[in-house]
Amino acid sequence: MSASARTAVLITSARPRHSRSVAALAAVLLGCAIALAAPALSTAQADEAPANSAPQTAADETATEPTPAEATPTATEEPIPNATTGPAPAPQISRPDNGQFVGSNRTAVSGTKAAGQQIQLLSPRGGDPLCIFPSDAAVETDTSTTWSCDNVYLQNGPNIMLRVVVTGSPTLSSEISVAVLGAPTVLGGLTGSESNGWVRGTGHPQAVVTATLPNGDTCNSTADSSGAWACLFSGLGNGSLDVTASQTSSFSSPTSSNPSTAVAITFDVTAPKAPVLTSPSAGAQVSVAGAQYTGTGETGATVTVFAGAYSVCSAPVIGGTWTCSAGGVAAGSYSVIAVQKDNAGNVGAGSTPASVSYVAESTPTPSESASETPPVTPTPSASASPSPDGAVAAPGPPVEPSPTPEPGTTAPAPEAAESENEGAAASAFPGQWNDPTRFAAAIGPTGTGSPFPWFQAGLLALGALLLIAVPLRLLAGTISRSRGGRPLRALPSLAGRNRVREEFEVAPTVRLNRWLRGGAALLAAATFVMLSGPIVDQPAYLRLLVAVIIGLVLVNAVAILVPLWWSSRVLRLRGTVTFLPRYLLLIAAAAIASRLFDIHPALLFGLLGSVTLTATTDAVGPHGAHPSPANPTTAQRGQLAAVRVGALAAFAVLAWSFGSLMPAASDFVTSLAAETGNTIVLAAIGSAVLILVPVGHTSGRRILSWSPLLWTGLTVVTYGILFAALSPMVEQLQSAGTGMTLWITAATFAAVCASAWAWQRFIAPAQR
Repeated sequence: MSASARTAVLITSARPRHSRSVAALAAVLLGCAIALAAPALSTAQADEAPANSAPQTAADETATEPTPAEATPTATEEPIPNATTGPAPAPQISRPDNGQFVGSNRTAVSGTKAAGQQIQLLSPRGGDPLCIFPSDAAVETDTSTTWSCDNVYLQNGPNIMLRVVVTGSPTLSSEISVAVLGAPTVLGGLTGSESNGWVRGTGHPQAVVTATLPNGDTCNSTADSSGAWACLFSGLGNGSLDVTASQTSSFSSPTSSNPSTAVAITFDVTAPKAPVLTSPSAGAQVSVAGAQYTGTGETGATVTVFAGAYSVCSAPVIGGTWTCSAGGVAAGSYSVIAVQKDNAGNVGAGSTPASVSYVAESTPTPSESASETPPVTPTPSASASPSPDGAVAAPGPPVEPSPTPEPGTTAPAPEAAESENEGAAASAFPGQWNDPTRFAAAIGPTGTGSPFPWFQAGLLALGALLLIAVPLRLLAGTISRSRGGRPLRALPSLAGRNRVREEFEVAPTVRLNRWLRGGAALLAAATFVMLSGPIVDQPAYLRLLVAVIIGLVLVNAVAILVPLWWSSRVLRLRGTVTFLPRYLLLIAAAAIASRLFDIHPALLFGLLGSVTLTATTDAVGPHGAHPSPANPTTAQRGQLAAVRVGALAAFAVLAWSFGSLMPAASDFVTSLAAETGNTIVLAAIGSAVLILVPVGHTSGRRILSWSPLLWTGLTVVTYGILFAALSPMVEQLQSAGTGMTLWITAATFAAVCASAWAWQRFIAPAQR
């Protein structure tokens, strides 16, 4: 065999061995490919299996994902519209209209939809829908094309969005915007279901609330930033009336909300009678560490005890009696009174004042030690409840039940929650702006059920005329004659003899602005007036300072403007206003005397100047010459002085009458008004009384020189008004037994003045 043949045989014999290796390698690769493709093939077979094939296992369902083209639609996906019927219509809102004003927080919303659709009315504030129509159980059988949701709650606002959508198809929706202002609420009076004319409630912040009575009477109030409002009805009688309220805001004007539900309020406008303070009695001495106060009053009312400017303690009247105990009063002598307020908020007159001395350390007598009562243990309030172990739980604020939503609705609670008025509660605690002061107490008698003591005031006025005013005139005339005819000045000059500034060697001329001088004098006068009563470091006394300043400004305006008008229009003379700094001494003296002798209401003087007549003439003589002006006559000066006194007395009576018609001082505004009115009454009538004293160049001297009869009448009238205003002081003097002592002192003064006058008039000339 040739070499080539052998080579061919070798090659032929070697091929089968190489082919087997390649085939084995290919078989291994094919097996791996089949193993990798088995899951996909099994998935494809499962997808192609008929509907009646065997169900898959849980593991197969977890590993199998349907293709998007063959996936079954879910409830949250939009169905593919049918080519024959077209797309489903979106629901619509037909009531209320877009942009409509809705005057109630509860309203009905309705519209249209397609048959078989379930709609959801979404809440503008998010959360659960306001309404779902129809219910889930009625969706399959629903064939209606309209929907409605009754009693849907909408909050107040100018743009409240209402959006309705189809369940499962959020793109099928529509929305509108409405303005909503619901009715306000009426909560009652300031202190509860009873009222002294005030009505309070809640509403939309800054809305104007109008409360209405069945007879059509209304009162208005603007709700504050928290929604609280209160207004006062005037001219009411006692009885129960239904009160409704509506409100108007900037986005609803001129349309107002629907009226609120009527609330029955019991109106009680009759102030309670003055309580009686039985202990401590007048002249008693008590310890500053603590004392017990007892008395009688109107059942159901609350009595507050005042020692001067201190609000000592408060207690309810139970069974016609009350008792409370407290300390903390500074040592000194104070006028103790009790004032009671009924459930409607009416504050009555104070009890008869009792002068009580508070001492730092007191040594009790044996009888007092035997009757000393143990310390009073505070009892829990009615709201406290015992715990299971016998302990008393701390009282907490009452919890009001939340409103229960109507069945089938998930409406949120109303926007404005009912809340108690905090202003009336704040005024019951000392140290606040609403605290009462002595100047806020009613002027007049404090007796229970007694008529106004005009007859007694008239008798006192006649006594003052005969025993004080006339003897003063006799004494002034006696002193004047003894001085060679020079009159006795009512007040000394503060600066000595008047001299021209240029007479001094070194005296720079300093001219202060008249407004600056007037303002400083007014502030000084107001400070002196405040010193007529006790003052403590409470914010209420800043309010009192403002009230006193307002009162003094008005009193001086009347005492200046009325005489100026009379002099120019009636007398045809020019009046000049003169500022009199020495009047500040009289203001200070009256205030200090009232404080030292504990006169309440205080005897005040409030004038800072006077009006005098100057000689003028409007006539023209011959050849165009002006004649020399004539000095004002005695009659003209007397008329001007009488007009000044009469204006002050009339202004005092007017302010007193107006103050009696105002509600009792219970908050900042009413306390400020009461203090201003009382300052006007006391300062005006006190000024009229003091300038009527016929001494020196006073108004009383000028009136007496012109018309003694008119001076007598004005003196009796002004003194009568003064004693009527000071009737609490008269009652206190009578109860203390010092009234007779004062009468004896006045009679002694009158006898001395008459004796001096008679000696100077009859005996002294005979001896010369």
